[in-house]
Order: sequence, then C-alpha cells, then structure tokens
Amino acid sequence: MDLNFTKLVVTIRLEKDVADRYPLFNLRAEFEAAFRLAVNCHSSRCDGCSCLGECPYWQTFSQTISPDPSAVKRYQKPPYPFAFDFPLLPPVPNRGKTLEIGVTLVGSAINYYEYYLAALRRLFRLSTPHKPVTAALLKVESSLYRGGRVLLMAENGDIYPDRLSVLSSAELLKTCDLPPDKVAISIVTPMRIMQDGRPLRDLSFSPFIRALHRRISSLAYYYGGVELELDYKWLARRSTLVECREADFHWVDWSGLTGSGRMCGIVGRGTFNGDMADFYPALLLGEYFHLGKGAPFGLGQYRIERQPMPCKSATKR
Repeated sequence: MDLNFTKLVVTIRLEKDVADRYPLFNLRAEFEAAFRLAVNCHSSRCDGCSCLGECPYWQTFSQTISPDPSAVKRYQKPPYPFAFDFPLLPPVPNRGKTLEIGVTLVGSAINYYEYYLAALRRLFRLSTPHKPVTAALLKVESSLYRGGRVLLMAENGDIYPDRLSVLSSAELLKTCDLPPDKVAISIVTPMRIMQDGRPLRDLSFSPFIRALHRRISSLAYYYGGVELELDYKWLARRSTLVECREADFHWVDWSGLTGSGRMCGIVGRGTFNGDMADFYPALLLGEYFHLGKGAPFGLGQYRIERQPMPCKSATKR
C-alpha cells in the first residue's frame, strides 16, 4: 500500500474580532470560488469549456466518476483531493491572534499546490457578509514526517518550490512505533459516518475502519493512479474482532451554535484493542485525510497516539 501526499501548514493572523468560533468550517463555497479565480477562470460554469482536461479547477472539484464500470462498483464517488485541518477560533477579543490551518493534498493535487496557496491568499484577503473571517496570511510551511516543517511561502508571497515535501504512506508507517494490540484515538471535530442512509451515533471499530478504507482506496484510485492491494473482505472480517474500550465518544451538534452547515457528529476518545497491525496504514493516513461527511473541510479529524521514531527525510519535488 503506497500513496503520495503533502501537508501544508498555513499561519494566519485575524484582522478583526470574530465572535463565532466555527466560521472556518463553513468556507466551502468561498474557497471553491477563490480557487476558480486563482486558476484565472471567470466563468460560473464548466459546461462546454474546452480546457476541462487540463484545468486545475475541474481536476479538483468536478469529482468525475471513472468511465470504467468495474471501478465504479469498487470505489465510492471520488472525494475532493484535499482535507483541511481547521481550528476553532479563540474567544473574543481575538483580533491579532494567530492560527494554524493544515491542508493535505493527495496524489495529483500536489501538482496544483501553488493554486491552493493563491486561493487561500485570496480567500482570507477578501471580506464579504457571508465570510466574516478576514486575516493576513503570514506564512505557509511544508510538513515533514513526525511534525517537522520547512518554509514554503513567505508573507510577501515568495514561494520556494524545492522545499515542498512529498510524503509517502509507506514511509509514514516506518516513522511510528505502534503497539501491535491497541490504539487510542481522539476525534477532535465531528465525525459523521453514514450507514444505511443514517449517521452512526455510536462508534465501533469495524464501521470506522471500513469507511476509512473506502475513502483511502477512492483517493488512491482517482488521484494517486493506483489500486491498493488490500483484501478488503478479509480486513472487514478481522475488524469485527477489535474491541472498543475506555470509550468516551458522544454526539455533538456545532451547527446549532452557528445556524449554518451540518457540523454534527461523533467526538471524543476511545481505545481499540485487538490485532491492529494490518489497520495501521489506513489509520495513519486517516489522520491526514479525515473521515466522514465534511472531511475535506475540517470535519472528521482525529488523532492517534503513537511513539515517534528517529526522523526520516521527505522526498523533495
């Protein structure tokens, strides 16, 4: 199992007080519009455009399904090839506060990282009634394994392309010393996993890992150009043997606090016990890719506890 991705860390400074602590999670429409302008597209629709095959906007947001019928059966609808880590805003007064936003780009999306940077600069520079967050973009860093970072874009907009670090799922696994029989997971933003058309209200390991495998395999196929060599049926059977202990998972609804969006789901912490080794590749990737409804825009983010090993060098583009 191998898949390339990169993670960027964007530091912003709030330019005015914002009372709502959750507005970053509602920037989907604004980010998509900013991305369209970043690629110098001023049309509101893509129908009939002769540039679709080469357009970064189309490649990012079209979610075009494979023409291969067998692939359509094997993989879920292509997700967006990115995932944001959004923080909650600090309580007011928060003008002048600095925040870090993570964004992971998967596979072919790495080639468009400069458009993501341009879109983010545009997004936070402009203020509209529907986007109350106005911020200065101070810097963008490229993440290495184990949390190390290098400067990728300075405050003045200068970009250092040779510093972009491309990470590998195979190398990621080598950087962590993980216990073979248990893993503790903290879900930090609402995770909404759908089953039979309804969101799960209680979290057990099997539906969690099966949904994660579906998400990762779809990302790998549509944006990594690879079909992961995993026995999903065997993994699904083994996942039913993993027990959840010391669980404090519960349902929250942030949307009621903001009056917009569907920011509801499961948060909390729990420990899964069982034969975990075969699940770690997906679990580690899921920290970057998130899981469930709204995953690209900050929801379904979780962290796992692991013991770091000596730092590995990242591949440079």
